[in-house]
Amino acid sequence: MALYDAFVSYSHAKDKPIAAALQSVVQKLGKPWYRRRALRVFRDDTSLSATPSLWPSIEIALGQSRYFLLLASPEAAASKWVNKEVAYWLDHNGVETVLIGLTDGDLAWDDAVGDFAAREHQPLPPVLAGRFPSEPKWVDLRPYRDGADKGDAKFTELAADFAAAIRGMPKEDLLSQEVRQQRRALTLAWTAAASLLLFAALAGWQWKAAVDNERVATEQKHIAEQQTDIAKAETTRAERNFGAAKSTIDAVVFDLAEGLMDVEGMRVETVRRILGRAEAAVGQLASRIEGDPSVQRSQGAMFGVFSDAYLRIGATEIAADYAQRSTDIFRALVAKDANNTDWQRDLAHGLYQVANVRRSQSDFAKAIVAFRETLDIMRAIAAKAPNDTNWQRLVAVTASSAGEASMETGDIKGGLSLLREGFETFKALAVQHPDDSRRQRDVYVSSFKLSDALNADGDREGALAGYREGLELIRKLSATNPDDTQWRRDVSSSLERVGNVLRIQGDLANALAAYREAVDITRALTTKDPDNRGWQRGLSVHLDKVGLVLQAQGDLAGARTAFRQSLDIARALAAKDPENTTWQTDLVTMLMRTASAGDDPRARWTEAHAILTRLKSQGRLTQAELAQIAEIESELAKLTQATAQ
Repeated sequence: MALYDAFVSYSHAKDKPIAAALQSVVQKLGKPWYRRRALRVFRDDTSLSATPSLWPSIEIALGQSRYFLLLASPEAAASKWVNKEVAYWLDHNGVETVLIGLTDGDLAWDDAVGDFAAREHQPLPPVLAGRFPSEPKWVDLRPYRDGADKGDAKFTELAADFAAAIRGMPKEDLLSQEVRQQRRALTLAWTAAASLLLFAALAGWQWKAAVDNERVATEQKHIAEQQTDIAKAETTRAERNFGAAKSTIDAVVFDLAEGLMDVEGMRVETVRRILGRAEAAVGQLASRIEGDPSVQRSQGAMFGVFSDAYLRIGATEIAADYAQRSTDIFRALVAKDANNTDWQRDLAHGLYQVANVRRSQSDFAKAIVAFRETLDIMRAIAAKAPNDTNWQRLVAVTASSAGEASMETGDIKGGLSLLREGFETFKALAVQHPDDSRRQRDVYVSSFKLSDALNADGDREGALAGYREGLELIRKLSATNPDDTQWRRDVSSSLERVGNVLRIQGDLANALAAYREAVDITRALTTKDPDNRGWQRGLSVHLDKVGLVLQAQGDLAGARTAFRQSLDIARALAAKDPENTTWQTDLVTMLMRTASAGDDPRARWTEAHAILTRLKSQGRLTQAELAQIAEIESELAKLTQATAQ
């Protein structure tokens, strides 16, 4: 679940006044009279306490936001922080969720180049150059750069452009809703005033009627005064509660930003201590505000964050507990108001987290139950908003995840059905947004998963057709932006999948061509970033596949060369992280490959045996890997026998 509806990025040197005014209006436009705000907007001056390490805090907030609101100006364009925030957003979300408010400078779209025209004092950060597929809508805030009166009707109308986009509703409807909410609040105020006047008038009338009724009149006056005192007390209580909520939630965000900046490699005890402080803060808030839904929702959101953190460090039981606690809170809120879409969405997120944790524990039966309930909620919400493509996409994402989990439970038919549902939905959305690269990549990833499932089910032709379709799509995307390393990596992954099916079908020549192209792409990537271990491992795998095909074709010299290159990479990776079981078993695999190809077999088999024996003593091997020990011992015995003869 996104903790923030929008993240505001701006020049602190020039745009603090307009950023503060815009945040205030966007958050409160169209809010019900009984709620503090309609949207939650992150602005670092208000949403974070002072922190000695700013970027990790910003990164967490970016990752927990749905929209990116950029206040564009020459100063923002020159700011390294704004550029860094925009770059992070584009890498993780795409340009379609970027909203622009111009506070200084000029923007003009040039149809000839398909981008904003170059300016001496360009208000857009350089990282946005060439990223818009068509002219985006932007809002001119220049008259209000030095701040704005919250009651300014024109400024409110401009802010409504952002609020409406974030809330996914027409601007006219939002402004109408704002008017209705203001009228309702005014009506309530007049009603309270009228009640007090009525009490006063009644008291006066009774006093004049008879001296004997003086006591009654006095009591009526006291009642009126008591009503006034109650109203004041309730107002004070609300202000105190919301003030406590803000300060406590800010403390929670600070603790998370400080404690989770480098959760990789941290001990569970350390993470528990850090997150324990955040949980105590939320508990304090809950105790001070009695049953307030917004605080309960914050608790649920925080438990979800905790679950994510523990899952990242492998503490799956603790992650499962927090995911369930988060879900229980959201389920209770939905029970109070089944029509509240926000709470429905929160419940779906909680269930999705439960499913992911259970899947990480290989408890696929429980995972699919949670995924299917998530999918039911998502479908129901999407049906109410058929034109909201974001909800349609969430349905597709959930269907794909549910499909993968179903495949893992052995339900091939059910899994393929769900994966096809996700794939078809992604394709339909991509047709609606042909220039949206994120939508196109959704299709690629979905086709990849569906093809994997078809391959696992033995449908080689269907799998090959899917892999090739995905390969063609990702090639086109990569061609539009050759510097996008992720898309280049996707191309190499697709080529490997195509090669795998062709090799199984016996088409060794075309399989070899696919593998070699994958090697060339991945080798170029590793040359560009030699510290990327994921790419290094990918290159090792591709080289291994090349060696297997050459070996099958009888080219033992070529196979040995490929196997050695793969072995060198696997050995280097294993040396960098001896505790990484996957890299250790990768090394074993390549030692066995080179041995089988006749490359110093005794030394290779012996080294592989030593590694597996060590891992076995540490309880780090699967049954299949344990079986390799006997296989290697058999090969060593053959060598000994051959030497003796």
